[in-house]
Amino acid sequence: MIGYLDMTQESVIAWPLAMLLLVAGVAGLIWGGNLLIDGAVAIVRRLGMPSLLIGLTIVAFGTSAPELALNTIAAANGETGLAFGNVIGSNIANIGLVLGLTACVAAIPMAPKLFLPGEFPWLLIVTLIAIALPWIGSGVDGGPGYARWAGLVLLGLAPVTAWLWYRDSQKCSETSSTAEQEVESLPSRGLGMAWLLLIGGLILLISGGKATEVGAVSLARWIGISEAVIGLSIVALATSLPEVVTALVAVRRGEPDLAIGTVMGSNVFNLALVLGTTSIISPVAIPSQNGWIDLAVMGSMTVAVMFMAMIRKRLSRIEGIILLLAWSATIVMGFVRELG
Repeated sequence: MIGYLDMTQESVIAWPLAMLLLVAGVAGLIWGGNLLIDGAVAIVRRLGMPSLLIGLTIVAFGTSAPELALNTIAAANGETGLAFGNVIGSNIANIGLVLGLTACVAAIPMAPKLFLPGEFPWLLIVTLIAIALPWIGSGVDGGPGYARWAGLVLLGLAPVTAWLWYRDSQKCSETSSTAEQEVESLPSRGLGMAWLLLIGGLILLISGGKATEVGAVSLARWIGISEAVIGLSIVALATSLPEVVTALVAVRRGEPDLAIGTVMGSNVFNLALVLGTTSIISPVAIPSQNGWIDLAVMGSMTVAVMFMAMIRKRLSRIEGIILLLAWSATIVMGFVRELG
């Protein structure tokens, strides 16, 4: 989710141009999502890699890359509170909005390999470590926060988790037993073209998401909606669209592992890579009033979706509605805190 950076500083563009940006952005999102899934599936078939691993690593890193760039700039400018909110808000949206909306459209089956000792536990471990670190040691400016040593710990978790996920994926016997048949069944697309589609899809997703955000925010300003409401609603929704589109297209194409892998990988990269790098550049203090609440919500939603998936072996419309309601509640809480 691309963060709310300096949007309040931008001038309102003319509404016809805003409408054009909005339409072009949505078109870019849809086209980019389809290209990305086409490329990812072709790579899976050609290399015999699990689609879950592609989602956990390549696609997840691609969707987290803009946040890394934006948070690095924010940290360099001393806006560490904004960087903290971007990461935590993104992870909450990935679980509540992305998985919730996707499950409402089509059930997401959860393979047993996702659980003990699979990918979900590593996501939970990284999340719990990220929640605990601010309260270990002297913190930042006398309060809880991510000191530079904590940033190094988080950053170190990124390659470790990626390697563990790769190791676990190699143990899945079903991958090796079906990969060769799949490669033979889809010989029409070369590996180079597959990578081109994937990278092109990511670029379209990111640029389409940004165009949608700028167009929607400009229209909202033109109408007269307040900056606080814009930041908490329109920007929060628009900047999650790349992940939403990727997950929806993946599930509709019969690649649920790619959808769940993208969300899980994005959440780990946000905490380990993005928040870790940000904390190394400039220590991140936890906002005194509500930062701990945001961390608690992120942890609770991570645990909740894991247990939902373990018990039901899928995320159906019921679970999707629950996740969407939980995400909506966090947005309402944000409105109350910001406007109250």
